[in-house]
Amino acid sequence: RRMSTKIAALACLLVIAGSPSAHAFQLLSTPMRLHNAATSSATANGRSFFRAASSPRSATIVMQAAEEAVTKKSKSEILAAISKPLAESMDSTAEKVYDTLEGLKEQGVLSKWNSAALRARPVSQNELKRELKTEFSLDELLGISGTPDDLKGLTIAAFALSAFFGIGGSIIGGETGGFVYWVTYLGGGIPLILLGVGSVAPGAIGALIGNIQWQFDSTNTKERRIRHEAAHMLCGYMCGLPIEAYSLEPTPACYFYDRREGNIADIEEWKKPRPFDEEEVNKLSVVCMSGLMGELTAYDKADGGQGDLEQLQEVFFRAEGDRIRKPNVREDQTRWGALRSLRILDENKAAFEALCAAMAEEASVEDCIAAIEAA
Repeated sequence: RRMSTKIAALACLLVIAGSPSAHAFQLLSTPMRLHNAATSSATANGRSFFRAASSPRSATIVMQAAEEAVTKKSKSEILAAISKPLAESMDSTAEKVYDTLEGLKEQGVLSKWNSAALRARPVSQNELKRELKTEFSLDELLGISGTPDDLKGLTIAAFALSAFFGIGGSIIGGETGGFVYWVTYLGGGIPLILLGVGSVAPGAIGALIGNIQWQFDSTNTKERRIRHEAAHMLCGYMCGLPIEAYSLEPTPACYFYDRREGNIADIEEWKKPRPFDEEEVNKLSVVCMSGLMGELTAYDKADGGQGDLEQLQEVFFRAEGDRIRKPNVREDQTRWGALRSLRILDENKAAFEALCAAMAEEASVEDCIAAIEAA
């Protein structure tokens, strides 16, 4: 009899679920835990809708989506609210810019500013490659060194150039100590110079190859540079770094204050600069690697990664503690920065594309922030 009662009750629920008045109420075949936040309601487009969630997390997501549908501001509204306070703070200090953005967030005008969760952890090469869905080596993918074929080509070119100068000087002839003599002598030493630089600073050879290839790369377009700098700006904004300015021509760059009280390089010489703490290292790791990840959202490989990597190494050098000095820790931190920035861009695709469009029109920093927040 108890079983029959349960079956009847279940049948009633199914009938109710199938009725037109409850068309938006979802009944799941799996067990469902109910509590105060398990059912949410909101008004959208003049109609009320209800949804039962299978877990507290699902309910929270539904409630957030409903709230955003009601309270989301347009780009023009956001721009009107932030233009004056930001313009005033931009002429002041980094701390003033930071406090202004924090104040606008507390007022509910901004939601994405300083919202990224950052907790560094070891990341292997394989994990990063799986996330990037690539078979290229990371060095080749990120454009931070020359490939073996590139190095082989540079070596052949060095020897060929040396032979040209040697043979040419012998044919032309000249007095010892004369112009032809020194050109021939120095030309013959090109392979030795290459070998010496490669032994002391192998990264410099890779950077040289990368710069040469970048100048002749058909994908070296304004669109690519925009994606690189837009990724820097979006990740920096969401990590809580105050934006100072950006430029696309002649040299693409996005300028941030690297800490709340201002750039470490701007501190007076007589003051001892404070080292970067762990939180700041995490933020700067994400921002430094984000430009390359931004390129990889539209291209098979990134270019110009050597400069971003060198900036990150400078951050490690100025960080507090001895742990970050260890090579394996720096490598893990670098890969984590790349992975976290990639996920930030993936989770905020609409904001990233809106920012790219704004930067393509050379919009102001305030316009760029409005584009991010309104997306």
